[in-house]
Amino acid sequence: MKRVWSKILKNFGIFMLIVVIIMVPSILLSVYGPRQYKYDDNSFEWTYSVPEASESNIIFDQHSHTKYSDGILTVRQNILWHIAHGFNAMVLTDHNNLRNSDDLQELALEYTSEFIIIQGMEWTTNRIHLNFLGISDWDLRIPWNPSDAQIQEAINEAHSQGAVVTVNHIPWSLERMPNHPTRQQLLTWGVDYIEIVNGDDYDIDSDSWCNNTGGFGSITGTDMHTPMNVKAWTLMNTTEFTADAIMNELRARNTTIIYNTTGSVDLSKGYNNILYDIFSPFIYIGEYFENFYANRITIPFFFSYLIAGFAGYTAIQYAIQKYKENKKRIPEKTEKK
Repeated sequence: MKRVWSKILKNFGIFMLIVVIIMVPSILLSVYGPRQYKYDDNSFEWTYSVPEASESNIIFDQHSHTKYSDGILTVRQNILWHIAHGFNAMVLTDHNNLRNSDDLQELALEYTSEFIIIQGMEWTTNRIHLNFLGISDWDLRIPWNPSDAQIQEAINEAHSQGAVVTVNHIPWSLERMPNHPTRQQLLTWGVDYIEIVNGDDYDIDSDSWCNNTGGFGSITGTDMHTPMNVKAWTLMNTTEFTADAIMNELRARNTTIIYNTTGSVDLSKGYNNILYDIFSPFIYIGEYFENFYANRITIPFFFSYLIAGFAGYTAIQYAIQKYKENKKRIPEKTEKK
């Protein structure tokens, strides 16, 4: 019996190792692997006019990503996508890095008369996602699970560089981060804005906190990783069409927002990506496991199902083996008689 249990435990270890070997690369593929469509610089040849923005000279997005983190577009393609959707200014906020800065500086000069691009970064942790708008560098370590003091330190560092601090997608974060700071804590720590619209989602619970005087400012972000519809824009009026002028208006919290449930339909022209087709089974598996991040209560159920499945398979295998052994013994007894 001891040998049987030893064999079962060994098989279970091999089984779990196979699960991990499949799970980890699948998650990495779903996050960083090939996307269903590829885009080039000619994929964004249309222009949407934002009718509600006729009296504002700045139509702004505070939140988007490129290939330098987990976005699909280059910096140039990101700009072209924004222009197509009616924006003329944006902050580039790749996760936890400024590797896009060389491209950003080069393209900021190229598009200086028609589009303003500002350096930013999304400070991404397991407690909160903050955007730092207008930073120039970042040397502080970014902890995965920061303390209150570390969050305050990061906010202070951003402010010391003249940056504006926004808190992103609070409803999305609260579902995934039980220890997310409260709005009152963030206000006390000096956060400037709440991202009142993230993509399609309007944060109605933050409305009463956003009054631009004494509370947070209101700002919108597409949080664009792949081309998508746009339903919200942030508006400002500046005396000059420059990044400095925009930053001054942001610091003064002179923003208004548009939220249009119809919005701008995305007409980006994508091309099928054969690598996505090749790896799609693993990408689908990875997307399933990614959901654990949003709904962690399912993790013990998942592993319970795995254990139950292994136990059932082992029991059936054991029963079949015993049946064969018994069947083999019956003729032997008959022959003896």
